[in-house]
Amino acid sequence: MKKYILGIDGGGTKTHCSVFNLDGDPVDFISWGKTNHECLKGGYDELKQELDKLITYVFDKNGIIADELGKCVFGLAGVDTKKQHELISNIIADLGIKDFILCNDTYLGVKAGCENGFGICAINGTAFNIGGIDSRGNMLQIGGLGAMSGGDFGGGEYLAGKAMSATYNSIFKGDPDTYLTDLFFEILNIKSKFDFVEALQYKIDEGEYRYDFFNKLIFEAANKNDAVALEILDNMGREYARCINGLITNLDFGREETINVILAGSIFVKGENSRAIDKIKQEVIEKNKERRIAFNILKSPPVAGAVLWALEENGCKRHNREKVLNAYAN
Repeated sequence: MKKYILGIDGGGTKTHCSVFNLDGDPVDFISWGKTNHECLKGGYDELKQELDKLITYVFDKNGIIADELGKCVFGLAGVDTKKQHELISNIIADLGIKDFILCNDTYLGVKAGCENGFGICAINGTAFNIGGIDSRGNMLQIGGLGAMSGGDFGGGEYLAGKAMSATYNSIFKGDPDTYLTDLFFEILNIKSKFDFVEALQYKIDEGEYRYDFFNKLIFEAANKNDAVALEILDNMGREYARCINGLITNLDFGREETINVILAGSIFVKGENSRAIDKIKQEVIEKNKERRIAFNILKSPPVAGAVLWALEENGCKRHNREKVLNAYAN
């Protein structure tokens, strides 16, 4: 007898797994490590090991067996192509879960943030990704493929790299002065530009700072009206807008529909300067003057989208939506 569903949101930094019963009541919530095969040294093999450990832990902790699971939803970063989908689907099936939806994690933001279940989600977290689902169920992802998709100008690692390169280019290549230099010198406790590279590399290699920690310096500098930092955020906003506009063009959103754009991920949700978000809104609205566009920051964790999707697939009524979202309110 089917009793439970799993909703999983797996990324390059952390993974969230929620267990709900088929009445839409929360049973358990587990925070786990990374489950993006592209961020694991062992690739697909290590992904299988991590998912096996996670699912075994969930089953043992809650007294669940695989036969009691209804249709589950796995939203995993790194599911960008049909081949990746096939390989990871086989991994999940080998672990004993036979009925599931596997998708890129960006689609979870649509399900979590859009009451009608369709729209666009732009993720700006550890990495960059944008996906959309239209009212006919068509799904499309734009970006998230690095150089293949024209470069991903977003995400914590991107911003950290831009902060480093802007500082380096300023002190050694004659680029404009930037407040980022002052911030780096303070964090690294250096006084000479000739110590910059060695001190920065040492802090990262020794694990004192994670690489993407330095993305926050962009926001600190932007809050001081630093022209270099503001341009970096503008460029990031322009690239997200281009991808959102591409989804509006390539998916079948009805002319009378309001297109909901959900902004998710720590950079959008926790960023201390709204410059990039303002640029996104400006460019998307300008490009779609005849359309109704609504922008919202995702207030619920994306894993809530996996749960809502799974409940819907199992025939549960949509009134479970508020109950599910309320389960994450604290």
